[in-house]
Parts: sequence; structure tokens; C-alpha cells
Amino acid sequence: MKLDVGCGPKCLPGFVGVDRFPLPGVQVIADLDKPLPFENDSVEVVHAAHSLEHVSDLMFTMRELYRVCKHRAQVCIVVPYYEQKLNLANPYHLQVFNEHTPRFWSSCTWAPIDREEYYHPHAVTWGLSQSDNSNPGLEIRLLRMEFFYFPRFSQLDASHQREARQRLTDVCHQIVYHLVVWKDDGDDGYVELTKNLEAYPFLDTPALQQSRADGEAFQAQALSSLTHAEQQLDAKLKAQHDHIVECERKLVRNEKLTAFLMGNPPLPAADRQRLDDYLHTHYGSSEPRDYKLGKDVPSEGYIEYVVAGSGAFNSISVCVYLSDDSEDAQLGVELVSKNNTILWCSLAQLSDVDVVGVVDFSIGEVFDLEDLAVVRFFGRCFDVGVKVVECSVMSRWPLRQSKLVPYACFSNDE
Repeated sequence: MKLDVGCGPKCLPGFVGVDRFPLPGVQVIADLDKPLPFENDSVEVVHAAHSLEHVSDLMFTMRELYRVCKHRAQVCIVVPYYEQKLNLANPYHLQVFNEHTPRFWSSCTWAPIDREEYYHPHAVTWGLSQSDNSNPGLEIRLLRMEFFYFPRFSQLDASHQREARQRLTDVCHQIVYHLVVWKDDGDDGYVELTKNLEAYPFLDTPALQQSRADGEAFQAQALSSLTHAEQQLDAKLKAQHDHIVECERKLVRNEKLTAFLMGNPPLPAADRQRLDDYLHTHYGSSEPRDYKLGKDVPSEGYIEYVVAGSGAFNSISVCVYLSDDSEDAQLGVELVSKNNTILWCSLAQLSDVDVVGVVDFSIGEVFDLEDLAVVRFFGRCFDVGVKVVECSVMSRWPLRQSKLVPYACFSNDE
């Protein structure tokens, strides 16, 4: 007897159609989640196409197929390959099928296929049916696995198909297991059977033949193995080149930043002189002893520094550090009086700053430092990190520690 399990309305000729619905061609109404209404050792061939993914307990159903089959009965299972998006989204598919699934139907340590097809570092031998330390109640051994690929991958050689299948989704849409029921205690007969699989009468249905023909029809659209290899190589070389360019760019930036923080700021002489004059006038120090990077300037909110000193000013110069180039970033400065009112506020583009640079603000009127309480810095359109550069200056009192102040040089150009 030959069974077409879950045949639907298209039972194979010469087979007994089995389905849970009374469709045309169905001869036996049976639920695959329940015991099959057939005698032990009564079936010679089983065909199950796109039916087993719907069962609730796959091991139970496979045990039932094993029970009703004779020794050496052929079993052909056609199922959707799990790693494809339509299958993953299908709520009616309850079981997972890929190259590892038939390993759990056999305890035999070997199968007549390339080990690369199923290699896994945690399970190097084939059979896994006893991996939970119980008796599975079946022994259904693999003879051949056949993969059906989406058109783009159908003409790759086997190694590239395997690589793509194991790493990507939507590479393979269907898998076929050709198996044999084994009820003999010995393995010699199975080994002998696998020595001449070219002559084995594998079940080949019209649906499988059409699937192969569909794959061949897209040969012009599929990638050849050579083209695939070249594209892979080009992609790897481009990625390496981009990585090297990015590393070199970061090295250049780090070298500039290191030089700046070591006491050699790449500032124009005029700006450096203005800084020195400012520190000498307001802090009693002629040279900054150290440079530090302050807090990140936020795009929402602000950071502020207390202002001390006296004297008129109508411009401000601020030293900033950018983590990367930016065309859109803007730095804002806000002057706040001692009665907590905003005296002046303005924004400046940072597109001309290369890692470290000075941003000048022209106020347009004269203020006195004695009227200021704090100066605030804020940002707009930040797509990079921006910090205000701080200077460590010596206290005018010998027993007091040095302190950090921002390079916010208040100058009077009149």
C-alpha cells in the first residue's frame, strides 16, 4: 500500500489519499495528530507534501508513519524551508523544517550526504533522536536531501548555495527529504543500500519536476558562481578599503587632538595672544598650564560657566572641539546678567572648524564683565559631538589649586 498523507484534492495516482477533509481524491479521512487507521507494517511508500508542517506533535506523527510502514519503506517528505519570510509569517505552520530536522528521526551516526550540509559544533554526528536520553520509538534514515532555491540562487554551485542558505533568509523555499524506514537492528543493510543510490527508485512527483523546471527557467536571472564570487570579493575589498580610510581619518584627528591636549594647540597666533591677554588680565596668569575638553554642548538645554573680572567687551571668541566634520551644527552663546536676565544671545556655524578651532562672535554693542553672572553655551542642528575647550590656569594665590575655565575670550575691538 502507498499513502499520500495530507494529499488535499490532488492525490498521486496509485496512492491512497489521506486527509482530514473529505476532498476529491481523499479515500481515508484521518487526523495526523491522532493514530493512523492502518495496520502495522502495511505501507511500502509514504508521500507527504506540505502537510507535516501543520501537525501539532511532529514526533508523534512520525512515530505513526514509522509504525504503519514496512522495513525499508520509502518516505518522501516535501515541506517549506523554515528560513523564508512567508513561512515565518504563516500562523498555520506549526513545525520547523530545515537540514537538521531529519536528524531527530534517527539515531544512526551517519547519513550519505556531505557533512557540511548539517555541521554544527554542538552536534557533529548525524542522528539526534536520542539526544533527550529517551527512546524515540522510530528509526527513519535519510537517503537524500533536495533543496529548492529562489531564482536568484538557483544557479549557484552547491557550496555557494549552502553558504547563502545558512546565513540568509529567502534563499531556499522548499526542502525534500527522501528517507527509508529502518526496522532492522543492524546497519550493514543501510550502508549497502546507500552505496548505489543512483539506482534507487526515488519518488519523483509532477510537482517536484515542475519546481525544478521553474528553477531552470530563471537561469538568466540567477547569478553564476563566478559572478557571485567576484561580487563577494569586490564587496569585501570595498569594505576593507572603507575601514582603512576611516581608521586613517581617525588617526589624523587623534594626532591633532593629542597635540592640542599636550600643550601645542593649533590656534592662530592672534587668537592665542588674545587668550593669553585675557588670562593675564583676569586670572593673574600669563600662560595656560593645560588644556582639557569640557562637557558636551547639548542640543537641548545648555552648559554654563561663571564669569569673573571687569572691563568692557564687544566680542567673544570660543575654542571648541568637534568629533567629526559638520555642515549644519551651530554653537550658541548666551550672556546672563547678575539679575538673571539675558543680555545677548547669538548662533554661529561650525562648518569651518576642523577638529579644534575658534568661533568668533561679534556682539555689536559694549558690555561690562562686572555686569555678567554666567556665560551659557548651547547647540542647534547637532549631528556631531561638540565640546568647549577648557584651560587650566594657576591661581593668583600660591596655596590654591589651579582651576579650569573655558576659552571664552571677551575682547573690546574699539
